[in-house]
Amino acid sequence: MKFRYSMLALALSAGVAGWSSAATLQDVVADNIEQNPEVQRALQNYAAVIQEIRQARAGYYPTLDATIGYGYEWTDKENGTQDTELDRREARLNLNQMIFDGFATSSEVKRHEARAASRASSLKDTAQRYALEASRAYMEVLRRDQLLTLAKESLYNHVTIYDQIKRRSESGMDSLASIQQAEGRLALSEVNMLAAENNLRDARASYLRVVGQPAPENPEPFKAADLSLPASLEEAIARGLENQPVAGVAQFDVEAAVAQRDAAKSAMYPRLDFEVERRWDNNIDGVEGDDEDLTAMLRLRYNLFNGGADKARIRQTEHQIGEAQAIQRDAERQIRESVELAWNAHEILTRQMEYLERHVVSSQDTRDSYKKQFDIGQRSLLDLLDTENEVFSAKNQLAEARVDDQIAQLRILTGTGDLLEALNIPLPDVGEQGAAQQEVADSGQ
Repeated sequence: MKFRYSMLALALSAGVAGWSSAATLQDVVADNIEQNPEVQRALQNYAAVIQEIRQARAGYYPTLDATIGYGYEWTDKENGTQDTELDRREARLNLNQMIFDGFATSSEVKRHEARAASRASSLKDTAQRYALEASRAYMEVLRRDQLLTLAKESLYNHVTIYDQIKRRSESGMDSLASIQQAEGRLALSEVNMLAAENNLRDARASYLRVVGQPAPENPEPFKAADLSLPASLEEAIARGLENQPVAGVAQFDVEAAVAQRDAAKSAMYPRLDFEVERRWDNNIDGVEGDDEDLTAMLRLRYNLFNGGADKARIRQTEHQIGEAQAIQRDAERQIRESVELAWNAHEILTRQMEYLERHVVSSQDTRDSYKKQFDIGQRSLLDLLDTENEVFSAKNQLAEARVDDQIAQLRILTGTGDLLEALNIPLPDVGEQGAAQQEVADSGQ
C-alpha cells in the first residue's frame, strides 16, 4: 500500500506541476468562427439578400428584348388577299424604360436594403452568440481542468498524510484506527479525482460539439481583467439598446415593413413607360416582301379596378408594420433583461470572491497550524483531515466563482453587442458590397 500510494503521489506531483503548450480563448474562437454551421448559414442568407438588392435596382434600368420567329402563314381576306400561303418571318427589338411606377422600384430597393441591413445585424448576432457559446465551452474545459488539478493536489496531500500515519503506526505512535481513517479519506479523495476527471471529459465532449475541434490539451487561463466593461448597469443597458445586433435586426425589420407598405401603395398610381419597338418582318398578312416598322411611344397604364386587392394589400402591410414594431419592443425588453441578469451575476460574484479568497487563506493557515499541532500530538488525525477537505472545498469554490464571473463578464459584453470587438475577433468576410451594407447596419443602430 505504501509503495502504491507513494508512486501515485509522485505521478500526481508531476501532473500538478503545470501546463506546457497553451491555446487562448481568442485563438479558439477566431480560428473556428467561420467554420461554424450557424455562422455559415447566416452568412449565406446575408449574401442572398445582397443579390435581392441588385434585383430590385434593375427596375431603374431599361429592358431590351429580342424576338425572332419563322413559320407558316395562311391569309384569306374578303377585300384583299385570298387563300395565300407564305413562309412568315419576324424579327423584333423592344426597348422599355420605366419613367414612373408609383415609387414601386425605389420602395423595393429600400425594402431589400433594410432586409440586408437586418441580415447583417443577424450575422453579427449569430457570430456573437457562437463566440459566447464557444467561450462558455472553453471556460468549462478550463474550469474542469482547474478542478481536476485541485483534486490531484488534494489526493497528493492525502497520500502524504497517509504515508505519515503509516510510518507513525509502524513506530507505535498511532493506532490501527488512524490508518483505517486515513485510508477511508484517501479513498474518498480518489473518488473526487475520478469524478473531476469524468467532468473534464464531459466538458471536452461538449467543446467538440460547439467548436467542431477537439479541446486544447492545455487551455490558457482567460484574462477577464483585459475586458472593458461599462461603468454602470444603466450604461450597459443603454449601450445594449444602441449596439446589440438583436436591436438592429428589429429596427431594420420595421424599416423593411414600412418600405413594403410604400411598395404596396404604388398600385394606386399610374405607370408611365417609354417604349421603342423596331420590327423587321417578311411575308406578313398575305403580302410578300419585307415589312419594317419603328415606333417610339410614351405609354400610360392605370388600373381602375381589381376587386379591392390593392387596398387590402396596403392594409396587410400596415398590420405587418405593427407586428414588426411589437417584435422590436420585445427585443428591447430581452436586451434589458439579459444585460441586467449578467450584470447582477458579475456584481454578486465579485463580492463573493473577496470572501472566498479570505476563506482559502484562512483554511490554509488553519491546516498548516493543525499539521504542526498534529505533529506534537495536540490535534487529532480527524482534525487534520477535516482541514485538508476544507482547503480543497474552499479552493474549488473560488475556482468556480472565478470562472462564473468571467462568463458573466462575457455575457455582459454580449448583451451590449461588444463581445467580438472585446475579443478582437473580426466578422466573417462578407465581400465588398457586404462590407458596405455592414457599415449601413452598424451606423443604423
